[in-house]
Amino acid sequence: MSLSAVVVPSTVVLPLPIGGWTITVREELNHGQHTAMLARMYHETDEGTLRVDALRTGDALILAYLVDWTLTDQRGQRIEIRGLKPDQVQDVLTNLRQWVAGEVKRAVEAHAKAVTAAAEEQKKTHSSGASLPETLPSAAPAA
Repeated sequence: MSLSAVVVPSTVVLPLPIGGWTITVREELNHGQHTAMLARMYHETDEGTLRVDALRTGDALILAYLVDWTLTDQRGQRIEIRGLKPDQVQDVLTNLRQWVAGEVKRAVEAHAKAVTAAAEEQKKTHSSGASLPETLPSAAPAA
């Protein structure tokens, strides 16, 4: 199979170890989804620099990958998130029990880690073997 530079949208269903619930996640993030995830993780300081906000990283990862789930409310009704905007899904996440959100986060983190490892392996497999010099020569000044 040839290497594709484009992410073909597909999903994976992951079981959660509680409630018989599952989550549906993106198999792989495309560049835009990855960039949006990073944007949710950072905040601007008073000095105008960007810093990772450790309190946002987990939810940002969840929002990047999560497509749907089978979680239910107190009446046993499915909590609908498919098609919601990330800020709307964030509102739903905020209202989950902490331990439920923790299980969702653990499942997404494990999936993301596996995706990263597979991507690294794919890069090795499809590498041309050519290496670039550590530094490129500077352009000669114009005479």
